Amino acid sequence: MSRLPTENEMKKNENEAVKEEKKKKKLFGRKNTKEEEKKIPENETPEEKEKREKEEKEKEEARKKREEAKKKAKPKDLKQATKRLFSYLNDFKGLIIVVCISVVLTAVTSFVASLTMMPVINTIADTVAAENPDISAALSTVVKWLIIMAAGFIVSSSLNLIYTRIMLYVSSKTLANMRRDLFNHLQTLPLSFFDGKRTGEIMSRFTNDISRVSDLVSNTLPTLITSTISAVLTIGFMVITSWKLTLTITVAVVLMFMTVFVITKKCSPLFKEQQKAIGEVNGYIEEYIRGIKNVKLFCHEEKTKEDFSELNENYRKIGVRANIIGGFMSPLMSMITRVNYAIVVILGARIVMGGGMDIGTLTVYLDKSKSYGTPIAQIASCYSTLVSAMAGAERVFEILDTPSETDEGRITLVRLIKNALGEDEEAENEGAFAWKIPEEDGSKYVPLRGDIKVDDITFSYVEGTEVLKNVSVNADSGTKVAFVGSTGAGKTTITNLINRFYEIDKGTILYDGIDIKDIKKADLRKSMAMVLQDTRLFAGTIADNIRYGKLDATDEEVIEAAKIANAHSFIERLPKGYETDIRSDGNNISMGQAQLINIARAAIAKAPVLILDEATSSVDTRTERLIEVGMDSIMEERTVFVIAHRLSTVRNSEKIIVLEKGEIIEEGNHQSLIDLGGKYYQLYTGAFEMK
Repeated sequence: MSRLPTENEMKKNENEAVKEEKKKKKLFGRKNTKEEEKKIPENETPEEKEKREKEEKEKEEARKKREEAKKKAKPKDLKQATKRLFSYLNDFKGLIIVVCISVVLTAVTSFVASLTMMPVINTIADTVAAENPDISAALSTVVKWLIIMAAGFIVSSSLNLIYTRIMLYVSSKTLANMRRDLFNHLQTLPLSFFDGKRTGEIMSRFTNDISRVSDLVSNTLPTLITSTISAVLTIGFMVITSWKLTLTITVAVVLMFMTVFVITKKCSPLFKEQQKAIGEVNGYIEEYIRGIKNVKLFCHEEKTKEDFSELNENYRKIGVRANIIGGFMSPLMSMITRVNYAIVVILGARIVMGGGMDIGTLTVYLDKSKSYGTPIAQIASCYSTLVSAMAGAERVFEILDTPSETDEGRITLVRLIKNALGEDEEAENEGAFAWKIPEEDGSKYVPLRGDIKVDDITFSYVEGTEVLKNVSVNADSGTKVAFVGSTGAGKTTITNLINRFYEIDKGTILYDGIDIKDIKKADLRKSMAMVLQDTRLFAGTIADNIRYGKLDATDEEVIEAAKIANAHSFIERLPKGYETDIRSDGNNISMGQAQLINIARAAIAKAPVLILDEATSSVDTRTERLIEVGMDSIMEERTVFVIAHRLSTVRNSEKIIVLEKGEIIEEGNHQSLIDLGGKYYQLYTGAFEMK
């Protein structure tokens, strides 16, 4: 039978348990006592439990995001990025050679000019020490050396001005070329790239990242060269003057390089993370400005402030960490330099008193020992800037390395006219459109009719999630085909695939009997006009925006297209008519007017295939009827695809396709589908609400 513990033993055990717990806390800290953090309060209500679980989930998600951000912030191949950046300077080899020579001469002349202090001080010292000094001769000698000193500094400053001006020119041209390449490459990227990127994040490449590269090319590189030469000359002078005295400051040099190595190793990933954070901030600001109406409509200002504060605070914290660590470099270098200077003064004075060195040489030596740390500190500072700029350059090159949209098409769109012999002949801006098919014995021409055949296609934006499943649609030339169905059914996706904005997973799409994969994308899209639900206007006049559909259109063609779209009347009432300037966001005209301009843009293209994706969603019913009348004229002899939620706009379509979850469930004209009594009938009569 076991004995029960006495009261003293119980207290002793309790004290030992407390000590053990304190020991654990001291060793591992509060972070490892997860049981305490996850301790469930007594008498917890269901609402409190739900709130607690939600907070825990948010904390876990935030932690995962931070870890993911740290992984992405790790620097990649900085050597390769530097090599690619310097490849942009190949066009300026001659100027770069001039800059390098100027930089070297600047450092050398400045250094030599500073050495003239030795004869000046020695002359003065000898004159003071002499019993019968020749004041006139001494003054002449001092003036001569001072003139040489002034000349050296003037030459150095002039060369500095020359290479600075040249580097500013080289920098501006280099960055202009980078922006050009970046912008041009963006034009070649597929839509899937932009689907996964925020506008502000891309804009950050053009602004913040390239700005850092600009500082590197225009300021940092010349400073790096100058400082390196100055450091070499200074240390060389000190070794030649007194290698024993110089040996005593070797420790300081080693400490400086160790400081540079340690700090830059810590800074590199932080600067990369800082670049990513500013991209997120810019992206959020851009998104907020674009959606300001919705923010205010739903009284979302406070939540928006909180989200921005979180992103801004994250950027601040990363920036503070990066700059604090980087900021240690300068004061540490200064401290090492000053301690070293004090040691050199003491030892140098003893050498002079022993007759091993004259006073002038010691004075210059002390000046160099005091300032030799400056070029090394500048080199260290330049390295930090270099790392930061390379982080920005990497982000630019990431986009430049993104594979361009592939285009294996060989068939092009041309205009044909009949020559005197009745044979087809290509023309510039006249004649009928035709597909030019290259063959071994020449070229074959197929008239552009606008026959579209979608044959058993399957497509998914994300692998494993099919958006379209075995869809087949035939649209003969001059046929009006309408797609109806719930949001997300795949209506717009079909038209995107016809344009080859995305590549299909399975099946084929034939255009006049030709697989669209064999047609060059630019020529394929040139044969189509599209009016999107999202009205996108560009900064410029109304005429310029309409002419966007045909850049060489005359003023008469612009007015004719506006009349077809029933936009002419409202344009004429504007103060400047067709020359009225509109902002890129179109906020100085109504949504309906902006859509009318979009429709006029499609009308002026006179393409054989017309795609209307909720084209009349932004106009009132009366304007919609006017547009329908105008559109009927441009739909004649054209293949038209219509996507609409307003079923009244698709009644006169020869073929109506009803989609649901990426599959065709009904097909026919308006009357046949009404008689069928299926989904279309329910949508049309309101028995089923289309969402």
